[in-house]
Order: sequence, then C-alpha cells, then structure tokens
Amino acid sequence: MTDHSHVRRSYNSLAPSYDSRWRKYIDATLALATEPLELTGHERILDVGCGTGELERRLFERWPTLHATGVDVSPNMLRHAAEKGVSAALLAGEADRLPLADGSFDLVICANAFHYFRRPECSLAEMRRVLRPKGRLVLVDWCDDYLSCKVCSLWLRWTDPAFHRTYTERACREMLERSGFAVEQAFHRRIDWLWGLMCLVCRRP
Repeated sequence: MTDHSHVRRSYNSLAPSYDSRWRKYIDATLALATEPLELTGHERILDVGCGTGELERRLFERWPTLHATGVDVSPNMLRHAAEKGVSAALLAGEADRLPLADGSFDLVICANAFHYFRRPECSLAEMRRVLRPKGRLVLVDWCDDYLSCKVCSLWLRWTDPAFHRTYTERACREMLERSGFAVEQAFHRRIDWLWGLMCLVCRRP
C-alpha cells in the first residue's frame, strides 16, 4: 500500500490559499488540459487530483450538461471545491486505487498531479480501468524537457516529502504506451522562465 500522507498533509495545509497563490500556474495548466477537448457536452468525465475543483468549474461554464467526478487525496481541497458549488461528485481517493467502477468514464483528465504519484504505472492502469473502450486520457504535468523544471524537480525531491518526480515527454509517452494507451497527441510548452508543461492525449483501445 502506498503512503499518501505527505501529499494529503501538504495540500490540507495549502487548500485555503491554493487558488490565489498559484493562479498563474492553474490558469496555464487548465488551459493546456482543455485545449485538446472536443466535447458534445454529455460526456462522463473524471478529474484525477481535482484539488479545489477549478477544472470542474471551468468545464461546467463551457459545457453545463457534463457529468463530472473529481477525486483527490486531500479532504480540505475537496471541501474548497464543494464550496465553489460545482455540480460534480467529489470523492476522497487515491490515483492508484480509484474508488470507481470499471468503464465508468468517457474522459479522464489528470492535470498537475502526476509528479506526486509514487506508483505512476499503477495509477495509469487505474485510469485505464475506469475508462470505457475508446475513452480518452488527457495528462498534463511538469516537463523535464526543460532544464529549469529538471533542476526544480531535483531540488523538490530533496526538500518536499510530498513530491515524487517529473518526466520528459518521451518518458511519459513510453509509460503510457506500456500501460496500454495509444498516444494520439503529445507536445510541451514553456509557461515562463521556470515552468514548462507537457500534454499527452491518449486513447484506451
């Protein structure tokens, strides 16, 4: 069993100020996560590592008839998500043990959470499990193709017990393919002098 207590403790503490403190990064991450989406408005969507529900809030602004579920390890982050009044099911849970049935979703989004997963391939297997056949996964995370991100990642691995690691776009693509996904689109983009993000869009065969 993986110990998620460091992540839970860290984000329980960050929850009250998270949206305001990380606004620029949240905006960039969610813009990248929603860029590839072509939705009818009736899909069943899962947000893994949903945090304060900002993705759900933005999705419902564009597609108010979506069916969304958010899962997060931090009860305090989920409480702040609920306070936004988003029409999503919000569940406490862990990415490597999703409390959801097989084939429940048309789309899974994981934005700015993958670098915390200590069992990334188990987490990807869980995301694949809850997707219906032909369902899609959109994964956005920090990208080690940028030297600044790589240096920051190395520093955080020494200083932040919640942090696990980041990956290059190629390494992430290979991990997704090993986990049974067909990668349809992959790109990375610099956000500012420090941060760069990658986005991979995959399909469950």
